[in-house]
Amino acid sequence: MLVKLINHKGKTYYINPMYVKSLEPKGETQTAVEVSGWNMRMKVDMTPDAVAELLNLGMPMGMEPIIADLQQQRDAAAAAAASG
Repeated sequence: MLVKLINHKGKTYYINPMYVKSLEPKGETQTAVEVSGWNMRMKVDMTPDAVAELLNLGMPMGMEPIIADLQQQRDAAAAAAASG
């Protein structure tokens, strides 16, 4: 689900939370949001915790099993490589 964020200048953006790479605190009440594929960071008038909560609400349901499966595949590949 797309998440609505408004930058510090009042411009509205609808962002797919899957493409957010990082949140960086900027002072007490602002956060820089880095989105994959953008050549800039968007500054919003929200704390990093508030932005993270909003992004989490927009994440697709059921991602946990997919992430767990990917981690198991990586672990198995690492174990196979270590055993030679």
